[in-house]
Amino acid sequence: MTTLNLQVKHVQCQRSGEPLFAPISLHLRPGELAVVAGPNGSGKTTLMEAIAGLGLLAEGSIQFNDADVDEQWLYHSHYLGHKLGNKGNLTCEENLRFVCHINQIQATNQEIEQVLDQVGLSGYDYHFASDLSAGQKKRLALGRLLLLKKTYWLLDEPFVNLDQAGCEWLYQTIKYHIDHDGAVLLTAHDQKKIHQLADHHVTLCEPEEAIS
Repeated sequence: MTTLNLQVKHVQCQRSGEPLFAPISLHLRPGELAVVAGPNGSGKTTLMEAIAGLGLLAEGSIQFNDADVDEQWLYHSHYLGHKLGNKGNLTCEENLRFVCHINQIQATNQEIEQVLDQVGLSGYDYHFASDLSAGQKKRLALGRLLLLKKTYWLLDEPFVNLDQAGCEWLYQTIKYHIDHDGAVLLTAHDQKKIHQLADHHVTLCEPEEAIS
């Protein structure tokens, strides 16, 4: 039976040859949420990119189902970082269709409309992504999570630029995902509710500091 477990073992990342944080370890399973915290510049984004397969480790290893991360991990995970990846010259509807195309999945017109409605962009089907507000651009990017239906969501500061209603929607969406055997690893600063919901807390410390 496939367990889809993610294991981060004594991982450390570097910037300009210097370690960013003391080694961290994490075992994340479907149905769980892990929150990574730390001050600005502590290496949260660097760590998230490394776990997503977009960066290199200085030490340690990342394994998925007891094997080094590979295409299987990429198949089961989706990363959303500070660079949202929206195509400004495409409409909201076209952006979602493009995501479906490059991931080789089919989506009906109704499914596309439902995703736009869920993220709060109902009626914005034919608005260009470049014309959206910062919060709307974030909502559009988050819509990819609903379309792709990956088990693991890797989210770097997903609440940034969302208003109160958007933050509540995202919280409920994350809760629904983990309640239905999804797993989420995210970074967040001041979202008290998401910290309370988390099964794991990872705090990035200076390399010489002990991990609590």
